[in-house]
Amino acid sequence: MADEAATAARPRALAPFLGHVGIGVAIALGVGALGAADGGYFPPSWGWTALVSLWLVGAWLLLGRAALNGGRLSALYAGGFAALAGWTWLSLAWTDNTVQTVLEGFRTLAYAGVAAALVLVVRSHAAPALLRGVAAAIAVISLYGLGTRLFPDRLGAYDPISGYRLSEPLGYGNGFGIFAAMGAILLLAILARDRSTVVRALAAGAFAPLLPAIYFTFSRGALIALAVGILAAIALDTRRLQLILALTAVGVFGLAGVWVGSQSEALTREDAPLSSAVDQGAEVAIILALLALLAAGANVALGLAERRVEPGRQVRLAFAAVIVLLAAAVVLGAFVRAGGPVNLVENAYDAFDTPPRQGADLGERLFTFSGSYRLETWGESIDQFSDNPVLGGGAGTYEQYWNANRPIEHKVRDAHTLYGETLGELGPLGLALLVFALVMPLVAAARSRVHPLAAGSFGAYVAYLVHAGIDWDWELPAVTVVALACGAALLVLRPRNNSPVAAGSRQRIAGAVAALVLSAVAFVGLVGSSALSASEEGAATRTPDWEKVEDDARKARRWMPWSSEPWQRLGEAQIDQERLPEARRSFRKAIEKEPDDWLLWFRLAEASSGADQREALAEARRLNPLNPEIAAFPQAGG
Repeated sequence: MADEAATAARPRALAPFLGHVGIGVAIALGVGALGAADGGYFPPSWGWTALVSLWLVGAWLLLGRAALNGGRLSALYAGGFAALAGWTWLSLAWTDNTVQTVLEGFRTLAYAGVAAALVLVVRSHAAPALLRGVAAAIAVISLYGLGTRLFPDRLGAYDPISGYRLSEPLGYGNGFGIFAAMGAILLLAILARDRSTVVRALAAGAFAPLLPAIYFTFSRGALIALAVGILAAIALDTRRLQLILALTAVGVFGLAGVWVGSQSEALTREDAPLSSAVDQGAEVAIILALLALLAAGANVALGLAERRVEPGRQVRLAFAAVIVLLAAAVVLGAFVRAGGPVNLVENAYDAFDTPPRQGADLGERLFTFSGSYRLETWGESIDQFSDNPVLGGGAGTYEQYWNANRPIEHKVRDAHTLYGETLGELGPLGLALLVFALVMPLVAAARSRVHPLAAGSFGAYVAYLVHAGIDWDWELPAVTVVALACGAALLVLRPRNNSPVAAGSRQRIAGAVAALVLSAVAFVGLVGSSALSASEEGAATRTPDWEKVEDDARKARRWMPWSSEPWQRLGEAQIDQERLPEARRSFRKAIEKEPDDWLLWFRLAEASSGADQREALAEARRLNPLNPEIAAFPQAGG
């Protein structure tokens, strides 16, 4: 009888384990897929993300398995993103650019769906599996990216002329940098605190080469965010000295890898020949592999020592004193070198305001503090808010505002600050909704800090919040979904005296219906954007199948009747085939839908002649006065 009871109990005991594994694998596949697909930058990725997350929400609600596992804060977290998505779509009522507002609505819908799925599905005992899955996905993607630098003849494309910063597969060096930095912080917590020795060793082995990967992005913002995130993790942690010790034991091998990489000219100079990059990359790869093994071994040894040796109170105090003295020496040295704190701030501002220096040695970039025209891009977001102080200009309209008002000839699509851009596009209420949603995990962190992995989740989340303030991380779902997962982990890890808040039957049915309706909206966006992407990719091939290119554009037009983009793609295909009258009709149709898009007027000018061409060109110039293509057009084809 006892044997039968034990046999029946095994499947019940195994079910939670399989559930945890499923959550870890699912988030790893999701983050990995987004990372591999250009960081999820393009609209089809948003469609898939929204569709999968909303289907999961609907299914969990209908099955009666959904519960707010982080209590009220989880409800406010998911509700904040849902409200932000609603406000984004509502801005269609006053936007200056319907096409971009709808696109921004689809992306924000994806984030709202992910946030809801995380807080409804992931429970406190499954949060460690969630964080391990996220860290594993980042490690795999980042190590692949590092491989494109070390083996340029086998992985990726070697193109030093376009910028020799590590960016693949996300496609943006700064985005890759913060992605890897968040992974490094999560791995730090895992290598220091995971119960499994094997998992700790694997985490340490992945942590060491991640630091050289971040270095090869030559992203100053990512390095600053990494430092701030690690400091935040240490500040929150209940066993700070042990975390610092683990960081020291493993980090020394990562820093050694950074030093080795920095000494390889062919890997740090834009003018390096491919043959030299191949040879030096192979040498560095061998050294990094050895350093990874040493880091894993050192971490295992540290774990064994922790079990056998319990340092006394005096030893811990002495170690803490050394750390404090070193930190104080660094701060004091910075003040002395700058001539005092006031001079330090003034010098930093002056350096930030200078244009970026151009040079072949990318390593020198890390020792400059140029903001790369961020003061100008930030200033325009404030100006956009000043012009629209109540509602903002409408979601996704920053690029259009920049083109019309920019003070310098510098091409950007985003303000390089999530908070300033949100204020300019969605006004004070939009910014308030964003901040409200993002602050919930920070509120929960004070109580979740008792969990061994909470510090890593907190550090990675803080790193994102810092970096999103100086770059366009929001436009890279691979990066933002990682932050959402870390935030959700902080919420569900918070100790609670009662069980998760379960919804009533009416609430579950209403929520499921809403999720399914929104998934239908996401499906429309997915089909339309996929057809549009197929048309664009088809036209870019060496021997385009123009019939299919145009068919895909027409399919996109049927699924996205509000958008000017299908008409634009159709017109561009017709120009390439020298069917100019048809191209002019297509561009005029596009302009009817989006009359303030300078590129549509410019394309119309390319397809026109005489007075019609001059009129179209004048309108394009009015909408984008500093555009060099427009300035060169009269000489090239006018």
